[in-house]
Amino acid sequence: MNDLILALQVLLNIYKNGAFSSIELNKSVKGASNQAMVTRLVYGVLQKDVQLEYYLGKTVKKRPSKTVCVLLKLGMYCLVYIDSIPSYAIVDSLVEICGKIGKRQLKGFVNAVLKNFDAEKIELPSGNIERLSVESSVPLWLVEKYCDQYGYGKTKEFLTHGLFTKEHLRPNLRKWKLSDLQTYLDKERIPYAVSPRGGLYVDNCATVRRLNEEGKTTFQSATSMAAAQAMEVKDGERIADLCSAPGGKSVYMSELASIEITACDVRDHRLELIKSYVSRMSAERIEVRLNDGAVYNGDFAGAFDKVLCDVPCSGLGVAAKKADVYLNASEEKINSLSRLQYDILCNASKYATKRIVYSTCTLLREENEDIVEKFIKENAGWQLVESKQYLPDGNGQDGFFIAILDKAV
Repeated sequence: MNDLILALQVLLNIYKNGAFSSIELNKSVKGASNQAMVTRLVYGVLQKDVQLEYYLGKTVKKRPSKTVCVLLKLGMYCLVYIDSIPSYAIVDSLVEICGKIGKRQLKGFVNAVLKNFDAEKIELPSGNIERLSVESSVPLWLVEKYCDQYGYGKTKEFLTHGLFTKEHLRPNLRKWKLSDLQTYLDKERIPYAVSPRGGLYVDNCATVRRLNEEGKTTFQSATSMAAAQAMEVKDGERIADLCSAPGGKSVYMSELASIEITACDVRDHRLELIKSYVSRMSAERIEVRLNDGAVYNGDFAGAFDKVLCDVPCSGLGVAAKKADVYLNASEEKINSLSRLQYDILCNASKYATKRIVYSTCTLLREENEDIVEKFIKENAGWQLVESKQYLPDGNGQDGFFIAILDKAV
C-alpha cells in the first residue's frame, strides 16, 4: 500500500507539475519500503503511458480528473504488468488510496473501472501504424514520422526490442587498458560482453560500482564513445566541447591524446557535473567554462582545431532509458530544438579550423540529416566526410546520430 501511494505521489508530480522523473523519484524513493518496486511502478507507468491512455479511453465513457486518470493508469499498469500482487489486492489498495487523496466520492467508480478492466479484451486499432503506436507505447504522430523516414518494417523492429538491462563500461585509459579490465573481471568472475567501441556490457553490480567510484572505470554508452572517437584527436590539438555536461566525451577525449580541452555548458549546475566527472576520472588539461553554444562567442573565433557539438535534442534515441521522454516530446519542441541545433553548429564553424563533429541521441531527420544538409548548403567552406544514424538494436546500441564535418582545404 505505502509503495503504491508513494508511486502515485511521484507520478502526480510528473503528470500535473511537469517534474522530471529521475529527479522526482530520487527525492522520494528513499522513504519507500521497497525502492525497486516504486521505481518499477513509476517508470513502468511512464513508459507505457500511450498504451495506458488507450486503455483508459476504451474503458471509461467520460474522462475523469487528471488525478484520477493517473490513479487508474497506475492500477491498469499493475494489473497488466505486475504479477507478484494479486489483482484483488491491487484494486482494493487503489480504491482505498482514492479515498486517502480526497476523492472518496469516486471510490465506487475506481473500483468498477479496475474490476472490469481486462487488457486482453480491449480491441487494438486495426491499422498497422495505430496498432504499433499502442503496442510500443509511442505517440502516434511520432510513429508516423518514423514510418515515413524508415519504413514500417524497420520502425516496428526498433520500437519493439526488449529492454536491455546491462550497462556499457569503459576503462579509464590513464589507469589501465581494456584487456586489463577484462582480466580483472575474469578474476572476479563477473561476466561481460565486449562492445565494438572499446567497452564492455556488464551488470551494474557492487564491484563495478566500486570501480566507477574509484575512477578506474565509468559508464559511457558505445555511441557516446563513437562520437568522441570521430573527433580523431591528436597530441597538441585544442578542442572545444560546446555542450559538454556531464563531461563524459571530454574526459574520454582527454585520455585518447595529449590535448587541451575547453568543456562548456550553459548552466552553472551543469558545469559542476563536468567538474565532478573530471575529478572522479583524474582527467587533465580540461578547462570547464560557462558558455552558451547557441550564442556567438568572439573569444572562441578560430581558437580551436576541432569542436564537438553534442547538441541538446529530443532524446528519442534513448527513450528506453528515460521514461518521460515521450511525455515531453512534441513536434513544436522538435522544431524549436532544430533551430537551436543549427545555431550551435553555425557557431562551431566559426570556432573550428579543422573539424566539427555533430551528434545527437535522437532518430529524427529534423534534428539530424536536415541540420547537416542545411549547414553544408549554406557554408561552402565545410564538407561532409561521413554521417551515420544508429538505431536502437535491443543489444545495447542507443539511437544516435554522428556527422563528421571537415574544413575544406
